[in-house]
Amino acid sequence: MIGQTWPEYVFIRLSILVLRLVASLSIIYLVASYYAGTFLWSSTLGFYALVEAAFFLFVYLPRRSYMQRDAQHPPRMSRAQREELFHNWFIRTSGSRILRDNVVDWLLWALFSSPWEEELDYYISVMGTHVGYPLTRGANNEMQCLRITMDPVHMLHRPFIWYMIVCLVDILTSISLYSQGFIHHNTRKWFHAFPPRPIPYWYRPHRSHTKLPILFIHGIGIGLWPYLSFLRELTTQDPDVGIIAIEILPISMHITAPPLARDAMCDAITGILRAHGLRRVVVTGHSYGTVVAAHLLLEIAAVFLIDPIPFLLHHPSVAYNFVYRPPRHANEWQLWYFASRDADIARALGRHFFWFESILFREDVLLLSSSSPPPPLPVAVSLGGRDQVLDARSVHAYLTGASLNILFFPELDHASVFEARQDRVALLEVLSRFVRHG
Repeated sequence: MIGQTWPEYVFIRLSILVLRLVASLSIIYLVASYYAGTFLWSSTLGFYALVEAAFFLFVYLPRRSYMQRDAQHPPRMSRAQREELFHNWFIRTSGSRILRDNVVDWLLWALFSSPWEEELDYYISVMGTHVGYPLTRGANNEMQCLRITMDPVHMLHRPFIWYMIVCLVDILTSISLYSQGFIHHNTRKWFHAFPPRPIPYWYRPHRSHTKLPILFIHGIGIGLWPYLSFLRELTTQDPDVGIIAIEILPISMHITAPPLARDAMCDAITGILRAHGLRRVVVTGHSYGTVVAAHLLLEIAAVFLIDPIPFLLHHPSVAYNFVYRPPRHANEWQLWYFASRDADIARALGRHFFWFESILFREDVLLLSSSSPPPPLPVAVSLGGRDQVLDARSVHAYLTGASLNILFFPELDHASVFEARQDRVALLEVLSRFVRHG
């Protein structure tokens, strides 16, 4: 993750501008060449312009329309489940006055994902008590209700050459993982994704009889590339400890199928573990990977959540910062264009990410880490004080006193903990302790 300096700002804005101009300049070039009766300057340039124009017209535009289809929401919760979830929320007032229709729009999405239910009157009356005034009918148009799975999927075009860069990064990542002793495992066909990726996960065999293996689940970005140094140091620290590194292509800048639903993802990971004879593992998740880790909490030996998304997920920070926030600084522009506006990432969040399935409350973790069936589940959390995605300081305050191992890096942004050796050491120490838990 880049910082907020002026040179970084200029660099990221120019990079985005160049990539966004590729398709339009290719079409303009082809139109000019048509009127000239020949490819201008060179036939190689002409062929490349044809590829980019065709990619934009026949791949991106149809997919953009296709991805706007309504989300297939999970089965609706029971009323008892909805009321329990509702009363777990910490509701805060904003500077603007909330009106009844603002709350109706939000509750219809948050609890029902569908039309009106009469129990809304109950929730609205409770919220009126929380905010300190009765919610009158009408809507405050100055307020925006963030309904990520109902709002349009916000996406921007990526030129063909960008996916060739992703392909190159994939190759370099694969070479590095092979050199570290990882073996790739292919459970799908070659061309289920573009660029082609036949490798849904990597496995470094587990040889220890006294330590636990590690399951690593990455976050949104460009796959496992940002974590290579971390994985290399992890293999050096405990050479006999096995590592499974899952690749989630729908959040890795590839053109591919939508992400698996929660239960299907859990079943797939459980199947992978069983295939390698691994009964108990230490789950380490980063960012989006912490959501998958939250789904697996009852099936693991220990969990390490780095830049965790599930805590305080009912607050607007994660959805707003990742999907809705207009970028200003260099690091925000990087996140906006290269992550949140990627077509498949935008679809994964806008049509396949259901907050009520993924949220973790402090009480959930306390129960697992203290009073769960023996042995208790060790839980650690790592937070960056300048995290631009989640409100890390609020999460830190929320978890303080919960008897968790909390690492707090006041000056780090989202994912920055993986960039410097001195910061990664703290992560490695936690995992070294957890793998001995077996």
